Amino acid sequence: MMNLVKQTGYTAIVTGSTRGIGKETALLLLENGMNVIISSKNQDSVDNAIQDIYLKFPSKKENMLGLKCDVSKYSDVKSLVDVSIKRFGEIDILVNNAGIVYYRSLIDTTEEEWDKTIDTNLKGIFLFTKEVLPYLIKNKSGGIIINVSSGAGKSGFSNLSSYCASKFGVIGLTESIAKEVAGNNVKVMAICPGGVDTDMIKDIFKEGYNLSNRNLMKPQQVAKKIYDMISNKKDYHNGQSIELYNQ
Repeated sequence: MMNLVKQTGYTAIVTGSTRGIGKETALLLLENGMNVIISSKNQDSVDNAIQDIYLKFPSKKENMLGLKCDVSKYSDVKSLVDVSIKRFGEIDILVNNAGIVYYRSLIDTTEEEWDKTIDTNLKGIFLFTKEVLPYLIKNKSGGIIINVSSGAGKSGFSNLSSYCASKFGVIGLTESIAKEVAGNNVKVMAICPGGVDTDMIKDIFKEGYNLSNRNLMKPQQVAKKIYDMISNKKDYHNGQSIELYNQ
């Protein structure tokens, strides 16, 4: 098990971490002694999240860093990684959580919506992993990458074609990277949550879709599972995709 309270602190990048699963994951990692880089493509969202987290953990001010980052742009990704290394000296953990979704039939999905979904949900993981992986490989403590896929990465759903395509892709990408880094003390895994009670899902289904009878998980449940995958990494195998649903 990782020693999560080592003096220098492990450092984790969590993308899309100003709300929902990403924010709860960042909070949990901070609470357990890590340095955490919090990011979003919206600067106001970053500022608000940092302020909110600081109010919860005022003693952790030096352990968190908030940076604007569009995960689909290489220049943004490289800048975030460079600043993180300069601030904390190393990267131990990458949680690729940033994601978007459009609730559309395939016929009604525009090319722009398709491109944005793939660029954020899949290309973003490619860019961040490509930039972070060299640091994880040389990291003696052993690096970890957690890619947030979805139950929609295991089964297709109507009106979610672009989202499902991207999340299926996340699982394939995870398995491929895991094989590439085998023997380098780096573990790459995916988590595939079912429905989660987040602002994103409420925004998607606000018109004509009743969520009241859905057995949605709380973001904290997913964050706890991500933390367990990190802190008890020996219990999971490289390339594994963990499905998570309410019982």
